[in-house]
Amino acid sequence: MVSQDAPGLWMAYGVRGVAKLIETISSDAESVESRRGALTQFNSLLSNQESKMQAIHHEPSVVVVLTTLLGGSDAGTKTLSALSLASLSLVYQGRLAVRDAGSVAVLSDQLKGNGDVSVAEASSSALLAISESRDGCTVLMEHDDLVPTLVMALGSKLEICRNCLGTLANLTRQDMGIKQALDSNVVGALRQLAVPTQRDSEALLKALQAIWNIGNTPEGKVAMVDAAILPILAKHCSTRAGTPKVRRLAAGCLMAITINKQGKIDSLCALEPLLDLLLSTIARDVVDLGTVRSVVLAMKNAAEYPQARKEIHRYARARGEDPSKLVDMVEGKMHDAEDWPISERYVNQWRGEEDQ
Repeated sequence: MVSQDAPGLWMAYGVRGVAKLIETISSDAESVESRRGALTQFNSLLSNQESKMQAIHHEPSVVVVLTTLLGGSDAGTKTLSALSLASLSLVYQGRLAVRDAGSVAVLSDQLKGNGDVSVAEASSSALLAISESRDGCTVLMEHDDLVPTLVMALGSKLEICRNCLGTLANLTRQDMGIKQALDSNVVGALRQLAVPTQRDSEALLKALQAIWNIGNTPEGKVAMVDAAILPILAKHCSTRAGTPKVRRLAAGCLMAITINKQGKIDSLCALEPLLDLLLSTIARDVVDLGTVRSVVLAMKNAAEYPQARKEIHRYARARGEDPSKLVDMVEGKMHDAEDWPISERYVNQWRGEEDQ
């Protein structure tokens, strides 16, 4: 058996070090301590691409072994196994192996119930690693109960919440992920995580990204409006709060949601912060084009509601700006999946304003 305190032993095997570690990890004759030691060394070797590929192509499959260990009883072994799966999932062949081994279901199970927190955190990091690519998201979406589990886990420890938020933000780039998230009442959880009092910047950014993704669909727009999320987004657009990245994402969320009819009507709370953000952004030497685009398009959306158009006009004139010039900064059209109103998006709404 191999001692946990003898990391140098594996260096003696040279290029066969990964294979020897996998043999130890797979052996039923090893003690818990020995297997933990081997897993620790195995994890350290997975820091480079070559070792990852050696491990993935080993026979029998190390991913199957790790998945089996993850379903065991020793918390330390389970944590190290999940971390190994996270490392292997960063390469395409590793994600294929994870799919074939049925690892996602076992990783998802670790987020449920009152299990060990370190195991849940490591498992959530593995799911996040799988979701960082399009093919990985496809693998995850093969499991119907994963998205509801991720939504449930948003109320867990902060580190677990961050990982699950990141995974959801990736999965909601697909329509199927959005539908499952909406069915799991994700909007209420995202609203709580996006409040202005949120002090964890990483969680806030991931929550805003998920809101934007979900808000890109007609059903998502309705859910966001029903959850009264626009006032929260408006506060994040304020130039006196947050970071440039937060403001950019919040403006993008408003751009998506205000395509909806009720979103236009409810946008009044966001108009002044949006205009302030636009003017402050274009006044800088280095213009954030992403923010400018999102703000202008959100204002164009809102301008289809006459009251919002009048408010934008009033705010702009108070600052000595021509509102028609501001909304003409971004050209292009966006068509909603719904038929309201019967017009092209982002048309010039300012002509005849003096007569209204």
